[in-house]
Amino acid sequence: MSPLQPSTPPQTPRLFASTLDRFRTCGSTVWRGLQRPWWLALLSVALTLLLADPLVHRLDFQSHDALATWLPSRAPAHEVPRHVLVTIDDTSLQQLGPWPWPAALQARLIDRLTAAGARAIVHDVLLTTPAQDEDVLAAAVARHGQVFMPVTASHDAVSGLARTLAPGPLLQQSLAGLGHVAVQIDDDGMVRRFQPSIGPADARWRALPLVLGDTLARAGAASPPASPSSLASSLASSLASNASAANPPAMLMLPGRLPEIERHAAARVLADPALASRLKDAVVWVGLTAQGLSPVLGVPAAQPQQRLSGVEWQALVSLAHQRGQLVRPLPEWLCHVLNLLPLALLAVWQSLRPTRLRQHGLWLLPLPTLASAAVLTLTHVWMPTAALTLGIGLGLLLVRNRELRLARRALRQERGQAAATLQAITDGVLTVDPTGRMRYLNPSAERLCGQAAERLLGLSVTLALPWEADDAKTLSEALERCRTGRRVVDIGHALHLRTERGDCRVQVVVSPVFEQAAAPSALRGGDTRHRSPRDSRLPTDLGGRVIAVVLALSDVTERLAVAERLQRDATHDALTGLPNRALLSDRLQQAVLGADAGHRSVAILFIDLDRFKRINDSLGHRQGDQVLRTIAERLQRCLRAHDTLARWGGDEFVVLLEDALDREVVAARAAQMIDAVTREIRIESAETGAIDVACGCSIGIAMAPHDGLAADALLAKADTAMYRGKARGGRRFEFHASDTPAWTREWLALETRLRHALDLDTFVLHYQPQVDLRSGQVVGLEALLRWRQPDGSLWRPARFLPVTEETSLILRIGEWVVREAVSQLARWRAQGLPLVPVSVNVSTRQCLDRRLVGVVAQALAEHQIAASLLKIEVTESTAMADLGQLRSLLAELRLMGVQVSMDDFGTGFSSLSHLRAFQVDQIKIDPSFVRDISRDPNGAAIVRATIALAHGLGLPVVAEGVESEDQMTFLAEHHCDIAQGYLYAQAQDCETIAALLRERVAGGLPMSRARSLPAPTEPAPLDLLPA
Repeated sequence: MSPLQPSTPPQTPRLFASTLDRFRTCGSTVWRGLQRPWWLALLSVALTLLLADPLVHRLDFQSHDALATWLPSRAPAHEVPRHVLVTIDDTSLQQLGPWPWPAALQARLIDRLTAAGARAIVHDVLLTTPAQDEDVLAAAVARHGQVFMPVTASHDAVSGLARTLAPGPLLQQSLAGLGHVAVQIDDDGMVRRFQPSIGPADARWRALPLVLGDTLARAGAASPPASPSSLASSLASSLASNASAANPPAMLMLPGRLPEIERHAAARVLADPALASRLKDAVVWVGLTAQGLSPVLGVPAAQPQQRLSGVEWQALVSLAHQRGQLVRPLPEWLCHVLNLLPLALLAVWQSLRPTRLRQHGLWLLPLPTLASAAVLTLTHVWMPTAALTLGIGLGLLLVRNRELRLARRALRQERGQAAATLQAITDGVLTVDPTGRMRYLNPSAERLCGQAAERLLGLSVTLALPWEADDAKTLSEALERCRTGRRVVDIGHALHLRTERGDCRVQVVVSPVFEQAAAPSALRGGDTRHRSPRDSRLPTDLGGRVIAVVLALSDVTERLAVAERLQRDATHDALTGLPNRALLSDRLQQAVLGADAGHRSVAILFIDLDRFKRINDSLGHRQGDQVLRTIAERLQRCLRAHDTLARWGGDEFVVLLEDALDREVVAARAAQMIDAVTREIRIESAETGAIDVACGCSIGIAMAPHDGLAADALLAKADTAMYRGKARGGRRFEFHASDTPAWTREWLALETRLRHALDLDTFVLHYQPQVDLRSGQVVGLEALLRWRQPDGSLWRPARFLPVTEETSLILRIGEWVVREAVSQLARWRAQGLPLVPVSVNVSTRQCLDRRLVGVVAQALAEHQIAASLLKIEVTESTAMADLGQLRSLLAELRLMGVQVSMDDFGTGFSSLSHLRAFQVDQIKIDPSFVRDISRDPNGAAIVRATIALAHGLGLPVVAEGVESEDQMTFLAEHHCDIAQGYLYAQAQDCETIAALLRERVAGGLPMSRARSLPAPTEPAPLDLLPA
């Protein structure tokens, strides 16, 4: 390397440091993971299994013993030979001599059992040294043919080598089988297991009970031991194949209730041939039970203080084997897997769903034992689960410990947050001791009280703070209820606290503090969903006495003020300050209930201002609002203190008079209000300066109970009466008349349909000809309104006009009739037909509305129709409504060239004065006089007088309702000018009338042709309207 080149720093230390950091990070991650509860439990169980902790084994044995005792024993699948014990007990030794017995005596016992017909004999006596007469014993064994003897293993004390202790060769040649009888004592001193085989790998001895069972099975004495299920069989074979030859799997016997095995002393068997005969076909076990000669074995299922001899244990194992009731344990490696795998899964699950595992963790504890019991019952395989159960318990404890640590940490945080919250919240918080003296105030409480905490601590909360007298007493009672009743007390109303800033209204909640802290849910009284927050009783086991009381003070001054304003806005009109519809409806309902009870009468006055819209449009809404406020003040001065004046909406008011004495008093009050409204009102305006305006009103009156007891119906009746008064000129009051149709649901529905009818163009005009009696020609038409229904039928005006007359619909419909009649004249003219005047009826409300003249002028000008072709028909009742208004209206119409006809002449009360006052162009005799003209002399006289009067004034006469030739003849003889009625034609549509006008070109309309005109089919009227 050149000396001028810089040396490169070595990379090895940097690489080492990087690797060390990675190991440190990985180790930290692993350590954090191991600190999780379930991973710690898994590690603990793994170490326990690795170290083969005797405690775990002992717990497994106890669990096995308990399950085997509680679970029902499986009945044998087949019949097994009877097992009988022939015991060499103390009595036999006393009678036959001490042990060991000579071979001849043992041969004699075997011969006795052979003679008795024993199926097999297990001579559970170790004969390891040859006897003098061993050949005698071997001969006895050979004579029976099914004798089995034990072998055992021993270790040489000198060489340390294992050797087998077995009978001599002579005996072995005669025996049916040899097997070991070694027992395995567990850590708790109990015997519950045995080894299927023992000995070195090249010379292994099977257990004697298994050798016996296999030999009997081959001999056909019994079927092979039945496995509990196919699952047990496959599992047992799999486990056997995986077992090591050097350490074969141990066998367990179900330690359920041990069967009672019949037993007899050897001395009695030899002495009593009859007893020996009872051993026929039995498997006889011969063995030592004398004290000191046989080991005493403890068995878990035996009764307390009960011990078994070695021969008894071997006989029980043999019986269980032949019944198929032996249990095979799982291999150790599989037990470890089954104990560790669930804990690993729980550790993973806890990281994914910690809340659910925490809620249901206790249910995991019995699951391993239940699973072991299920496997034991179904497969006769024992699965130790003590390690898994301990791991689950340890995991739950660690989880609970972790939760407690987190809870303590959260509690410390909450305490800090609570302290910060108490300093920051706007609500005042005070703590007082049981005597009522203040011990703590947060800054908000200091501001509410207007004093520093140092000056208030130690003082009484009811005396030191500036409460009003009644509120101080209320607070004192609440503190006492809280202390003695052990409950949260919410004072239902706001208390008044007088401070330097003024009167402050506070909401107070009083809560007890107990000597021992309780859970938040307990302080709330548990489940408070169905409790009142003002009386939340606490549990009585929260540590005894109340040591303090906390007062929460909420300043609700502004909130209550806003609520009061909102409440007033909800029930009062913003412009006038009067009650609105909602409050009026409530008061009216209460008043009607009182009237229903017979205590008093009630009057409802519906007021509508006259000409207010014109004033509002002319002067502006601001001045219009001033007019409404002035009128509201005037009306209020006309009423008593307990009467109600409400603004209904727009320029409408409603007055509720309670304790109304009679109609005269109500009428006087209504007249007083009309006079008050009618007085001029001075309006100050920047544009026009001061101006005086006059505004009248119309009042409709309904009274309860005379006019009904339904609040809505009374308002509707008063409204109807008001419109009737307005139709008669305004500035008057009208009482509801019983013959005035009431606004029912049917009327409201009909009104809605009528409003849509104008938009849907379902109104049509039919025309009825008017015929000159001298020439027989059509000289005029009367336009009659029809309403086409969805089913195609036509309604006449009598069925729906009463509804329109009570509303403004009559004006819109009347305008449509005028425009349509003029438009039809234009269409006939376009068809080249000769035109005749068309008469249009106008209602009283149309005559009182000044827009009628403009509507007529606009229609005539739009279609270029001569004014003489339009004739306006008015009735005498219209003249009676407003004489001056009608005279002015008719004068303007006649000035335009429109003809005017006096309809229904003779039905009013001042017909002659009307003829003198009005300038009309035609008089129409009412059909009621024409109908009985040939039978009623009085009616005929009136018709003759009317014709003479009209001719005297130079006016033509039209007779309506001509239906017979006699009537036509009478009218012609008395020089009536024009006739109209069914004799000539009913009202026809425009196409039929067009054909009729074409006939006029040919000259004349003979009566025979007139009578042949088709009559439109109209259904009989439906009684939809009230009478």
